[in-house]
Amino acid sequence: MSNQSIKIVRVTKDDYDKVCAIIPPDEIYSGTDYLPDYFHMLLDMPNVEAYAAVVDGKFASFYLFSIVDNGRTVINRAARTNKGYAGMGLQPILKRNTLKNRNFDKIAATAGAHVEAILNLIKAGKREKILLLEFRSFITSVDQLKSILNTTGNMTPTSAQPINESELADILTNQQVCCHLFPEDRVIVDWVPYRLIKSNASLIKTIRTTVIGSNLKNDTRILTFANYFTALAGLVCNIEVYGRVGEILAEHIYLHLRELISNVITGKVIIRCFFQQETNSNFITSLMNRFGFDFTEIWGTRLVCIETTSEIYFRESKL
Repeated sequence: MSNQSIKIVRVTKDDYDKVCAIIPPDEIYSGTDYLPDYFHMLLDMPNVEAYAAVVDGKFASFYLFSIVDNGRTVINRAARTNKGYAGMGLQPILKRNTLKNRNFDKIAATAGAHVEAILNLIKAGKREKILLLEFRSFITSVDQLKSILNTTGNMTPTSAQPINESELADILTNQQVCCHLFPEDRVIVDWVPYRLIKSNASLIKTIRTTVIGSNLKNDTRILTFANYFTALAGLVCNIEVYGRVGEILAEHIYLHLRELISNVITGKVIIRCFFQQETNSNFITSLMNRFGFDFTEIWGTRLVCIETTSEIYFRESKL
């Protein structure tokens, strides 16, 4: 490494091809890598920063993070290193040069792989668990989905309705509603954890986000979020479900799927449905089956969110 030149650079949208070439998309997340489709949207967001380690003029490693919670929390969101540079410790170098000595309270991350190892870190007191969600993945074809939605016809939701950014901000600051929907005082949307504060509403609701709420003034409250991207495996949509899951969830799924097919899409549609641990996973599967989706073990069944203080993070990572 001493004979190679390493330079840390801020990544811009012009670097798209260089970043995507670090690891071929078909080698990431079983063909469901979000970064190629999300790249430009993320770099347009005011709370996102991305950097690359350039070795002898070539993009060798990439790191992207989001800043949320009024600047208090950094979320490790995307990281990848070319196999040819795996032994150089480029990710620690990137994080040391971009995060250290900045005024963050916490550094957080979510993961759907190596969950048991992460839970062991929590048991050992080395990380704090923020939230543990279950998820199931389902797959269908676009033609099958359109056919079923057309058969369903113009379902008229009795309770479910879209939630705009202003309404979401109000929900996040309504303690009576939040204690039911988010008992852990956090909400995870599209793999990013947020504290329940008003300023996070504009970060949660991106140009790809649909939020649906129902019965928000009574004990059968449900709030769902959906974000989609195009990947090699097909159109992938992450749907998070919060609240008391029941038949009304069918209205939420219907509205989210209607939003999906309003886009020009072909091939396969993959839904990852995230839900709280007390939710009956068989009900979720049965509901998705109604819309023509089959269960698939494409990638994991649990999401864990952890965080630690900046001081502990850098000490343990020896950064």
